[in-house]
Amino acid sequence: MTLLAGEFVLMVAVAIYAPQRIAPDSGSIPMQWSLSGNVNWSAPRLLAFAFIPILALAAMLLLASSATIDPSALGLPGGIFLACQILHVLLVDRWSKAKRG
Repeated sequence: MTLLAGEFVLMVAVAIYAPQRIAPDSGSIPMQWSLSGNVNWSAPRLLAFAFIPILALAAMLLLASSATIDPSALGLPGGIFLACQILHVLLVDRWSKAKRG
């Protein structure tokens, strides 16, 4: 459980850091890209950067409340959510820098 708590703290820290530093000139942030690199859809800044931590919290609470999952085994899915959030922030940063030229 300590690992999961640490991962969630990191997700919250990234969600707080990203809106201030990543793509500051954009009102909406890409949430999905096509294979050719085009943006498929976007979301407002705060929602875009908070989406994965909110989704992770909901999924972890659901999994932890399940009688079939050992709560100590939630570190791996938490790490996957953290990796997805970091990947999203890196992709948004690359998109923002390409857009600015």
